[in-house]
Amino acid sequence: MSHLCGVLGIRAGSKVSVVNPPPGFVTRLNPLPDGVEFLVTAQTGLDVVLFFARTAGELLARLPALARSIGLPGRIWVAWEEGGSALDEESVRQAGLDLGLVDDKRAAFGDRWVALRLKRESRARPSRPGSRQPSIADA
Repeated sequence: MSHLCGVLGIRAGSKVSVVNPPPGFVTRLNPLPDGVEFLVTAQTGLDVVLFFARTAGELLARLPALARSIGLPGRIWVAWEEGGSALDEESVRQAGLDLGLVDDKRAAFGDRWVALRLKRESRARPSRPGSRQPSIADA
């Protein structure tokens, strides 16, 4: 298993979708764990989604369907080019929160791409106007 697969949570038997990756990214995942399936059109049951967003419009248009495509324990990595797009950590975090997703991990993919891992909230939290949930990126 590649180091990158370990960071991303791609394990043996995972159902994975990679959306809009930069050239050469998918080959960096090799060697893959046994039984990993790459699915392009899955509407539900995905374990890991890797979504490379280039604009805020693309993020807001595609994230709802991607959120529906993950299983309950599934995760979505939303990646953006650091300093190279209008996206940033806070805008990705807010887009996730608007869909009931919280971030729990941050990672860098090479020199240019950074990502937040989003997951479904495991418990209800009281909402407070103007409050923001801390992430591991804040630590």
